[in-house]
Amino acid sequence: MSLFRKLICLAAGVGAMALVSGANAADEGFVGGKFTCLQFTSGLGGSSSGKLPSDLARLWVVGYLSGYYKAQGSLAFSEDAADRQSFNEALNAKCKEFGKSSILGVSMNALSKEARKIPSVAGADFTPTTYKCGQHVDAKAGPAADANKADLAELWAFAFIQGYKNVASPNMEIGNENMPPLLGAINNNCAKNRDTLFMDLTALVAEKVKIAE
Repeated sequence: MSLFRKLICLAAGVGAMALVSGANAADEGFVGGKFTCLQFTSGLGGSSSGKLPSDLARLWVVGYLSGYYKAQGSLAFSEDAADRQSFNEALNAKCKEFGKSSILGVSMNALSKEARKIPSVAGADFTPTTYKCGQHVDAKAGPAADANKADLAELWAFAFIQGYKNVASPNMEIGNENMPPLLGAINNNCAKNRDTLFMDLTALVAEKVKIAE
């Protein structure tokens, strides 16, 4: 797997956003460019302490490939259990083949090379094809369970933007320090467009964001 280069800065047309890389935050959360395939496969067991990170990794990959295929004009979702199983098997197989690679690396350099249908349920009650901006805004201000769902949607969205931009800029990694302004652009516009799909707003931000090295 090839190495990814870090962005020095980003500039976006949505919300006059200007994103500049800086020191890493003390708690980066889940980082697709650091979480390895070995960590993913090790956490697949139902009783494993690594199951939650592996679930987050799968959600991240679903978001990444959704963005990648959207930029290519080939995004297709499926509710078919067979397609979901095929997706999971492909992810598991590639991660076993490239155990030392990051989730980002295997998504960009292996999984994205074949057209595949994306499971309509990205994970844990989050369905991008039906999840609206109004639901997201309300979830962020709601009880813990709803706020957690919003957090998962935002992880998916950040991965979506990464995948979207990798079509035109291969081997480029968007650092997690850029997550707050990117998500801020999505959330600010979601608050004004409650009936818009969260996925469509994410795609708009992904399209408008400009990359400057």
